[in-house]
Amino acid sequence: MKKLFPPIFLFFLLSLPALPAPAKSPPPPDEFVAPAPAQSTPDLIEAAFRRGKIEEEAAALYLAYAFFAPEKLPPAFRSKIPWRGTMPWLTLQDRLAAMPAGPTRAAIEALLAEADTRRRRSPTAGIDTPHFHIEYSLIEGGLVITDYVEALETAWDTQVNLFGWAGPPIVHGSGHYPVYIQTLTHYGYVAAASTVGDNPNTPWNEGDAQASYMVLNQDYSTLPGTPRAALDATVAHELNHSLQYGYGALAGSNRPDSVFVEGGATWIEDEVFDASNDNYHYLWPDFTTCMGAYPLYPYSYWVIFRGLTESFGTTTPAGGEQVMQDFWETMSQAGGNVQLTALAQGLTNAGALSLGDAYYQMAIALKFNKPCGGSYAGPYCMEEGPAYTAYAGEPPSQGAILQVGDEAGGQVQDHYALNWVDLPLNTPPYSITLQNQSTGGELRAGVVCDTGPALAVTPLPQIARGEMSVTLPEFNPAGCQKVVMVITNQAQTAANPAGCAAATYRLRVSGPTRRIFLPVVWSAGSD
Repeated sequence: MKKLFPPIFLFFLLSLPALPAPAKSPPPPDEFVAPAPAQSTPDLIEAAFRRGKIEEEAAALYLAYAFFAPEKLPPAFRSKIPWRGTMPWLTLQDRLAAMPAGPTRAAIEALLAEADTRRRRSPTAGIDTPHFHIEYSLIEGGLVITDYVEALETAWDTQVNLFGWAGPPIVHGSGHYPVYIQTLTHYGYVAAASTVGDNPNTPWNEGDAQASYMVLNQDYSTLPGTPRAALDATVAHELNHSLQYGYGALAGSNRPDSVFVEGGATWIEDEVFDASNDNYHYLWPDFTTCMGAYPLYPYSYWVIFRGLTESFGTTTPAGGEQVMQDFWETMSQAGGNVQLTALAQGLTNAGALSLGDAYYQMAIALKFNKPCGGSYAGPYCMEEGPAYTAYAGEPPSQGAILQVGDEAGGQVQDHYALNWVDLPLNTPPYSITLQNQSTGGELRAGVVCDTGPALAVTPLPQIARGEMSVTLPEFNPAGCQKVVMVITNQAQTAANPAGCAAATYRLRVSGPTRRIFLPVVWSAGSD
């Protein structure tokens, strides 16, 4: 006979995922396109060449027109957007050197010869300062020659005397660096005068250091901002190009990409004349385009260099400026373009763990632009962050997940690029999974909660390398005014990559677990 005992109800815990409400997310990040900055004349010419609309010889001729005969430009290339001339000048010189003899080359050389003659013969006055020989005829727009002298001497005293950058080699007869103030359609430029080989102001032999001269606009009232602010920014910017020439880093195979040449010179404007803020006109860069092969609009990249260096100190020797000084000294002594390695070296010299760390921290700081003070602290704050957003608006996210249960996808380029994805607020805790769907890439990510008084940064537990998924469980958005997933790609395959592959990802927000008690009946008996 089998005896049945009363049922014994044992309860055990079974966790099941909550069922999300159906919803449609916004387009994935790869469908978001950053608005192109307004294009200057050189930008329009370069963009047309890259799209195959004009030949390289025509691009060179139009650049020569932009400098010295703007009335000859086709209407499609006449822009009212102001521009700086050093990088277009270098591009023009490169193309001219590679151009075969012919009518186009002859026309460009005639324009340059005429401009050189005019530069040398047109000034009616000259003045020597402690470091400069300045020639000019007319100064307009509310400024006088003493404004130019003050700006030039302050820039020299700051960059060379205070910060310790190597001064440029000088071959001018007066022993002073030559500056010409002329009628221009742009801010100004620096051009190489001759190759001297060894800059006596450095302890090493560059082999291709160049002496140079500076050309400044005689009327800054036609450019954005106040005339003095535009002059100050231009002088700091162009003097930095003079130093780059002196390091021999603009002459040969060790010339870095334009984003370092022009972005770096725009960055130093803040180090020399912090109040001029002329570089605000270039906000924002395309954050989704990699640092390793950033193409057009290099001036706007200055704010990324600012974000990388600001926590080491601003407007002070051996602070953030030392990062960029080390960069140019490394480039000066390199046998080729090692730009990413040189920047990483400058950052680690300053105390950063790596370029990847510094870039990730910059990506957080520039998304939120919180002022430094109180609980907002470096490296996740920006001294002038509120002013950036007041001028240019908040830098846009590349995607958003509106509610729990949704997902979004996108791509982040190798060699230091980023995506920002907005995440849900006012919900119970949720889990976040980042899936790297590509075979390459190193996706570093974290969830950033702006609580009002501070930023709370919760990194994902691992870097999502190729075909890897990483989950952050039970993130609680309580108390957050904004939640953003910051994703950077720190994969680096070369010091000077020819291009940047993109890692495709999916980002999923999963609901809180639901715990249900279910009865289980056991029966036992005996014969």
